[in-house]
Amino acid sequence: MTRPPADYDVIVIGGGVNGLTTAAYLQKSGLRVALFERRDETGTFCSTEEVLHPGVKLNMHASLLMPHYGPAYLDLDLERFGLELLAPPGAKFGYFYPFLDGDAVLFSRRDARETYEAWQRISPRDAETYRRIVNFFGPTSPLSFHLSNVNPNSDAGFLEFLDNMGNVPVMPKDWLWMTGFQLVDCLFESEKIKLAVLSYAGTSGLDVIGSRLAGPLAVLNFLTIFSADGGYTARGGSHDLTHSLVRCFVHHGGKLFYNCHVEKVIIEGGEARGVVLASHATYPDAEFRAKIAVVSDVSAKPTFFGLIGEEHLPVSARVALKRFDYRGSTLFTNYYVLNERPDFACSARFPEVNNTFVYNFGAETMRDAEMLVSSCLVSDVPLDPPIVWGAAFNYCIADPTQAPPGQYTLLTWAIVPYELKAMGGPAKWDELRESYADKVEEVFSRYLPNLKTAKLARYVNTPHDYVRRNPHSGGNMHPSGSVTEAQMWSWKPFAGCNAPRTPIDKFYICQSGGTSNYTTLTAGTLTANVIMDDLARARPEWWCANAFEGSGRLLQREGVTQRFTVD
Repeated sequence: MTRPPADYDVIVIGGGVNGLTTAAYLQKSGLRVALFERRDETGTFCSTEEVLHPGVKLNMHASLLMPHYGPAYLDLDLERFGLELLAPPGAKFGYFYPFLDGDAVLFSRRDARETYEAWQRISPRDAETYRRIVNFFGPTSPLSFHLSNVNPNSDAGFLEFLDNMGNVPVMPKDWLWMTGFQLVDCLFESEKIKLAVLSYAGTSGLDVIGSRLAGPLAVLNFLTIFSADGGYTARGGSHDLTHSLVRCFVHHGGKLFYNCHVEKVIIEGGEARGVVLASHATYPDAEFRAKIAVVSDVSAKPTFFGLIGEEHLPVSARVALKRFDYRGSTLFTNYYVLNERPDFACSARFPEVNNTFVYNFGAETMRDAEMLVSSCLVSDVPLDPPIVWGAAFNYCIADPTQAPPGQYTLLTWAIVPYELKAMGGPAKWDELRESYADKVEEVFSRYLPNLKTAKLARYVNTPHDYVRRNPHSGGNMHPSGSVTEAQMWSWKPFAGCNAPRTPIDKFYICQSGGTSNYTTLTAGTLTANVIMDDLARARPEWWCANAFEGSGRLLQREGVTQRFTVD
């Protein structure tokens, strides 16, 4: 190890879950791949740590795991390498939105018909609107997700997509110029249905549902996919997903280098040819060469302005990157350990909620939701009182191993701004940590009455803590930047790039914006697919899974047939 091999087919910079996915695919296919990670642990935003006391495992960011949505779950055989996805035993619903009057809007984790029936308890008219939408999209939802997430987007494909959207029943003709807020206002009658739909779509960020194109797509993704398939936790916590990817990569011969901060990408003749490590890396100033490709799992600005250098970029790329937008929303997190199972107030009328993994709360009216957007995207101050909307999770009802026997862990993500410029900058979060956590808790206890009596401990993570863990995130809850109409589709992460390809030959990025949860691993799958296409190399027989194939298999084990349509 004093002189590790210096030549590889592919070098991957950064050990996030999509960098690991890209590396594992290519290594398993027979290429020689090296992955360099700046930290002593991979999976920065998909980690599980015991930060309270021994035996209490807290998931520090990624919590709603969805690798079963994409092909990597089966292609890379992640179960063989230790990944065990878990939902609450016997759970019918995957998500709910409670209200203080005792109502709740529920969404199935397996069957669009169950979502439809749950909605009828709140608004029969809106249930019929939902039925018409999912009956249109449902038959092709898995294929559409596959094609749009593991194949590169194109301008021609966008035009075809617009033509297809014109045939969607109940869809307003001017949807393309609407935000997610405006779309739900057109589609639905019940304010409770509107809020429930927006809240889950908003887990992708307020910048998503507040923007045109991205907002309607987030709403439609949720209605047609997430309301017929819920996410999971992993046995032992989210980091088990990272571990399974590492095991897969190393098992097939991949070389993983920790504490190896990459300083520069070597550019020769307009092509990426390798990397140079930083002077403080395990191998100081060492140079490693890549015959076929260099891949970055670092966000756009640090990648192109730091690793590549402006001098290697065309003027158009430099202009686009100068305008690259990290703004949006980030997360303020309360973690809890309780000594009894969570018991929600709305369970008196909707007992199913106490066995549901994911939920949101806080906005009782659309006006509340609009105030949240304004506080984050306009005023740059945290909303008081808080509205969660980043999602909340009941881990131990799905996986008891994440806490000692008889204890239960919970997480709430309140969406807040990061910069706080009017309050003195992001360091102000250190001062606000406990006082704002108290405000979140006060709101939470109105929906979960046994929170305060059952609470054993609380731990708080601020937006500034997330940036300390991952400086490349830019303060956004998604390190790939804001998901806006200017930074998505074939313009992601910026016009003239169309990730995973870039303006630099043999250089790719596997961290690209979109409306899907990054734990689907589809960005890594897409990058591996494009590299194979550029090599004109045939995929091995094992490289053949389709989107949601793994999802269907998981549900079959429960004796359930997945259904994306109502009828």
